[in-house]
Amino acid sequence: MDPEFNSQDLGQKIWILNGAENIVNFYISRYDFCKKNIVCCYDFSGPITIKKTAPVWRANLALDKRGIKVRVLTDIRDENLEYCKEILKEIRNIEIRHMDGVKGNFTIHDNREIFSVFVDKPGEKVKDAIFSTQKGMVEAYLFIFENLWREATPAHLRIKELEEGIRPEVLQTIKEPSEIINVAYRHVREARYEILIIFHTANAFLRQEKAGGIDLLIENAVKYKTHVKILVPIEDKITNTIQRLERIDGIQIRNIEPTMQTRMTILIVDRKYSLVIELKDDTKYNPEEAIGLATYSNSKSTVLSYVTIFDTLWKQSELREELIIRSKAQQEFINIAAHELRTPIQPILGLSDVLQHSDIILEGDKKDKIKQQREMIDIIARNAKRLQRLTEDILDVTRIDSKTLRLNKQSFVLAETIREMVQDYSNEIRNHGNDVILSFSSSEELESAPIVADENRIKQVICNLIDNAIKFTQNGEIAIATEIDNKQNQIIVKVKDTGQGIDSSILPKLFTKFTTKSDRGTGLGLYICKGIIEAHNGRIWAENNCKGNRGTEVDYGATFSFSLPTEDF
Repeated sequence: MDPEFNSQDLGQKIWILNGAENIVNFYISRYDFCKKNIVCCYDFSGPITIKKTAPVWRANLALDKRGIKVRVLTDIRDENLEYCKEILKEIRNIEIRHMDGVKGNFTIHDNREIFSVFVDKPGEKVKDAIFSTQKGMVEAYLFIFENLWREATPAHLRIKELEEGIRPEVLQTIKEPSEIINVAYRHVREARYEILIIFHTANAFLRQEKAGGIDLLIENAVKYKTHVKILVPIEDKITNTIQRLERIDGIQIRNIEPTMQTRMTILIVDRKYSLVIELKDDTKYNPEEAIGLATYSNSKSTVLSYVTIFDTLWKQSELREELIIRSKAQQEFINIAAHELRTPIQPILGLSDVLQHSDIILEGDKKDKIKQQREMIDIIARNAKRLQRLTEDILDVTRIDSKTLRLNKQSFVLAETIREMVQDYSNEIRNHGNDVILSFSSSEELESAPIVADENRIKQVICNLIDNAIKFTQNGEIAIATEIDNKQNQIIVKVKDTGQGIDSSILPKLFTKFTTKSDRGTGLGLYICKGIIEAHNGRIWAENNCKGNRGTEVDYGATFSFSLPTEDF
């Protein structure tokens, strides 16, 4: 060995060393001049080399006896775990910390000289090395080491993670925009359960659509059935994309109001990872130019805190949408109710005025005058009844919505009740000259068997179904039938007509409020029927009638049915 190296003070110089044996011998020789501390940065193979290279291991034990403090930064993983544990056990004055994927192999002695070795692959023999006492180089490497050391994980925590399978917790600030985007896209691709996203602006959503981020969400939702929830301020420029996303099973989108917006885009994946990205300039087209810093974490408490924030905003958005729908429905109802109230009120007021001044307006003999007055009174009575029905419908809807609908159950024979109703309707149809036949049939079991239910409410349902059938059947037959289904333990009542049938556009929402294709009525009747039947633990449904045999005959019209459970009878 060059005698020049056999001294403590080498001046500010740089040497290049070659050959594994020569490098190891020189490295060990410099230990003799170390007085206070050594810092080391190794890849994962470093601890293995130290323990398996006998001269190096003996030199480290000798350093420890002299009380030299040693700090080692390395990548602790399964391959070197046992070696790290042995080093910690046998050397008292050593501290080891972990950092994923750490690169480089260098040591710094007493903050004044650096020794850096080069290998082609981790674990292979050293080929070349640099030794330097040049102050600038030593300080530069020391600066790198200290920054990495502060961010590293203590060895005992990393060892526990590996041995117990605990996921290491990370709370990291990412400054480079390209790295932020890569982290976000990587986790979106790897998501298997749930993706939650808050976009701070519509522009942020638009940038991700143009950069391919939205397509990644679609791909994951389709391929892995991942549940995707997105909160975003909905504006016209993203409406088409939102509509496309909402057609995909598993993707839900809600509007976030300006008062609820943040200056951050928040991504939460599988409730395990969170990425919070700051907004720098929302006018920029390129995502890398628009974003600032980001905070990445897999800490359970941190991630779940963001989940709570997301869930709260999602619920607020949900409630707000519900309030808007209710407000719109109430406004529609007010408009319909006003129209319906106006229709019967006008003839009532008009004819009342006529009756008040009948001596002036009406002329002719007494019989004609009385006949005209009776006709007017009939119109007044009929329209007064419409007002009464509308009022009762409003009250019933209120009771159903507030779940305060009360039933007065009593024993009665359903077949007798329906037969009386059919007779009354048949007389009314004849009086009005309608070309409609009303019929009723019942199974023998129900002809005399009593049931226990609210008779007035069941009559209300049947009346509503018959009224609907008459409204949409200009001529033909309306057939009412009752039957018992012993397999399902239920009684079924059917009202079948030969009218125009149910419009396909309203069939799926037929029993909801304000659903009607008629220019008359409020669209509340079937909703009330549903509420009454469900209060009896029954079910109500409707369908258009099917074609006849082999499609040669068409059975026009629709059939409305409801069931009542037999256990109550």
